Amino acid sequence: MVSIRERKVLLVELGIVAIISYWWFFIQTNVNPVLGNIYTNITIGAAIFFFADYLFGTKSIKLINPKNSWGKVFLIGIVAYIILLASSQIATIFSEVVPVTELLKLLASSAPVFSQSPVINFLTFGVMIAYIETYALFVIGFDLLASIFNVQINKNNLLNPKMILIMLGIAFVFMLLHVTAKGIDSEAALILVFLMAIISLVTVAIYQDARPAIILHILANSIASTALFSVSPAINFLPLLVGG
Repeated sequence: MVSIRERKVLLVELGIVAIISYWWFFIQTNVNPVLGNIYTNITIGAAIFFFADYLFGTKSIKLINPKNSWGKVFLIGIVAYIILLASSQIATIFSEVVPVTELLKLLASSAPVFSQSPVINFLTFGVMIAYIETYALFVIGFDLLASIFNVQINKNNLLNPKMILIMLGIAFVFMLLHVTAKGIDSEAALILVFLMAIISLVTVAIYQDARPAIILHILANSIASTALFSVSPAINFLPLLVGG
């Protein structure tokens, strides 16, 4: 039996997805039709996963787990970002020995009114894309797959073969998404994207809370977007992860 508080939380969770879906309509018509269309489909998929998980899954991952304070999840997100920065060296090494398909460039067939707006692009890449990718793949998609394969998402099951396969599969899909949706053209960046997915999934599994992974993704994308879209002086920490 779902409590009134849990129902409110679920409504907030679904409400955020609905708001983001309106954002993609704005992006389609005013910024980048290709990008807007891609992420409209991802957002619709997230909504479908939400209802499937609510009706048939275990819903073990919470958007906000009351066991974890906001201070704690921000700290986890920052630590995860530092680990991601350290992983960039690993990605560079692997890119020299692992054959990875080169990423396609993101092409836009037109230049709508806000296509060159630094603020709109920053919000799109730094916040909206970061949130919906994390939610669709690392939270609700992860939760649904774990329910389908009958494995509980927690730190004790991180080495469970089923859990490992699910995490690798999601990370691969996340990497594949960057082939059509991003303008990254480096094998090292593609491997780093894969590692970012693994780091995010591990934080979700350990804390059963979506916030650390969302904070990590927003932090990585926002820092990179700040430089790329000239919102403020260039910051070159993770320029390869914009839209990641």
